[in-house]
Amino acid sequence: MNARKAHVLGAAIAGLLLSSCGGEMPSAKAGGGATAPDFTLPSLDGKQVRLSDYKGNSVVLIDFWSTTCDPCMIEMPHLVDLYKKHKDRGFVVLAVSADGPESRAQVSSVVRSKDMVFPVLLDEETVVTARYNPKRELPFTVLISKDGSIVHKRGGYTAGDEKTLAAEVEKALAD
Repeated sequence: MNARKAHVLGAAIAGLLLSSCGGEMPSAKAGGGATAPDFTLPSLDGKQVRLSDYKGNSVVLIDFWSTTCDPCMIEMPHLVDLYKKHKDRGFVVLAVSADGPESRAQVSSVVRSKDMVFPVLLDEETVVTARYNPKRELPFTVLISKDGSIVHKRGGYTAGDEKTLAAEVEKALAD
């Protein structure tokens, strides 16, 4: 293989590894990040949930996930624990399922088995997922400060990521 082909192949492999493993994106500083786009989605229990309803009162973690995503299933117990630990301090998790309408029974089953005690939203047309996560990495987490600014984003999940996320949540709750 000549040097040019080797370089192109190496760059392609590096790009694939970063996108499929969900390399962490740089965090914005509290108050300095972009404003999170508002959305309204139906929850699994039939209510309409609007992101802007939490502005000014809560730190919100949006977690984009799917029942067919193994890293999502591995990460979920950590998000449940994080939510239970901080919910009384104004921390909310919105778990946005990217599963289609044909998978609603699976979503319900996973929600019960993983003890997901926070709102589970259905983005069956993946409109919100596409707005926040155009690469459609799963899982994909977005942390939003009380003022509505995006303060942290991460695509993918690797063991240990939950520690970084917990620190970011603590920082956002302290602001």
